[in-house]
Amino acid sequence: MSTSSPLATLGNIFVAPAQAFDDIRGHNGWLWWPLLIMVAATAAFTGWYLVTVDIHWMTLQALQQNPMVTSHMNAEQIQQIADNATRTGALTGGVISSLLVLPIIYAVAALYYLLAAKVAGYDVSGYGSWYSFVSWSNFPAVISVLVSALVYLVRGSHQVLAQDLDLTGLNALLFHLTPGNTWYTLISSLRLTTLWVIGLSIFGLARWTRRGMGHSAFVVLLPYVVIYGVWILIKVL
Repeated sequence: MSTSSPLATLGNIFVAPAQAFDDIRGHNGWLWWPLLIMVAATAAFTGWYLVTVDIHWMTLQALQQNPMVTSHMNAEQIQQIADNATRTGALTGGVISSLLVLPIIYAVAALYYLLAAKVAGYDVSGYGSWYSFVSWSNFPAVISVLVSALVYLVRGSHQVLAQDLDLTGLNALLFHLTPGNTWYTLISSLRLTTLWVIGLSIFGLARWTRRGMGHSAFVVLLPYVVIYGVWILIKVL
């Protein structure tokens, strides 16, 4: 039985994904619920962090730990940039990025699924349907934002980098690479919620298309393989 309720589906996407994907199919207007919650949570945490963090310290740490910066600038130049850093500039850039980046990423992902649907001949068609699919499939990533906010609150320190607050990241959990490490950025981009989103997307695509888990895994994983494959290749070369 369909719940026909976006509020119920917000919970079901975690505990009853089969029902959730059945319910969101044909309800493209519901995509705003997970999308707005994700954007609002990300923007709120980013704003809170940048309003309270030691901006000078944060900027200095970020510059000093960036090999691209340290290879082209001396300590005095780095210090000068940190001295000129303003909270307003960081806050404006951070919040605007939080508001724009996620919808754009979802838009690109939805376009990919739309093209895949046309090539494979899925019954599900329409850009809005796939944007909805992406919005709901990625909703568990909100947990990473909430965990980071909780860690920041508990630590109570204003001298901590945002990436060090993400305890769902594979780097924080397993690898413990330092920012100067060649693989730091790549590994830091992977989170437990990333694996959750991938698995949920595979399950949801199989549910919508009835093409099987193997086919769905290929479609979902292909962009990740290409993106991370190119990233690794660049690192190696």
